Amino acid sequence: MSTSEPQTYQQPTAAGGSLVTAVKEFLVTLGVPVTSRVTQHTAHCHHEDVPPNVGSEGPGNLPDTRTPSPITEAVAPGRLRSLFPPPNYGTVIPGAVFRSSYPQPKNYDFVKSLGVKTIITLVPEEIPTEYRDFMKESGIQHFQVHLNANKGSVRVQSCDANRALNIVLDRSNHPLLIHCNKGKHRTGCLVATLRRLQGYDIEWIREEYHTYADPKARFWDEVFFEHFDLNTVMWHARKEDWVMPAETAGETPLSPPPSPVDSLGFTQA
Repeated sequence: MSTSEPQTYQQPTAAGGSLVTAVKEFLVTLGVPVTSRVTQHTAHCHHEDVPPNVGSEGPGNLPDTRTPSPITEAVAPGRLRSLFPPPNYGTVIPGAVFRSSYPQPKNYDFVKSLGVKTIITLVPEEIPTEYRDFMKESGIQHFQVHLNANKGSVRVQSCDANRALNIVLDRSNHPLLIHCNKGKHRTGCLVATLRRLQGYDIEWIREEYHTYADPKARFWDEVFFEHFDLNTVMWHARKEDWVMPAETAGETPLSPPPSPVDSLGFTQA
């Protein structure tokens, strides 16, 4: 197998010279060591610091036929596309739980970059085909739990919130993304109930809710998450080490509680 350098391609021009020859002469004027490889490369690949017409006369007055080299995934993996988070994106628990509005195709690379393993969709509409395909191709498990919108009154059924919250509490589902349409109301309610389990002060929880929901925050959302009966998920929360009061530390988690009726009149599931 020959180790000699490939022959320099000579591009004919009207002036009888070649772009390669002109580039070679230009490199010589710079005092750059000239080889056929570097000459050919410089002649046929764009460089911003090499003048379009190298030289001032003769073969140097040739039209610049060089074009920027295309960048491929094989050459530069991971830098070809910018990452765009969905609107209202936020981190609930670093590396574990995230929230956002409904991801669109331009957001898929960003979602994938989070290492998301599970997605919960809190609205009932049919999942777009491209979104289903993205989750399937990315190995993301998907849950769709419909939470009603709290418009005019508390309308979220506690059994639905209970189901969604239990998915979030299951650490085997992490990293996990919670989203509705805008990432404000339904998502805000679910995150707020999680914050209560974590022991956050209710005023802090309201402030976080408003951070994402303003200027369209809903009073009835706040009524819901402030009065949601945490006892319905407490067994699971303790089992997954979300809640570990001093008096129960080291003990076997209690059996799941019955389904009571909370202070808002909703049957808990």
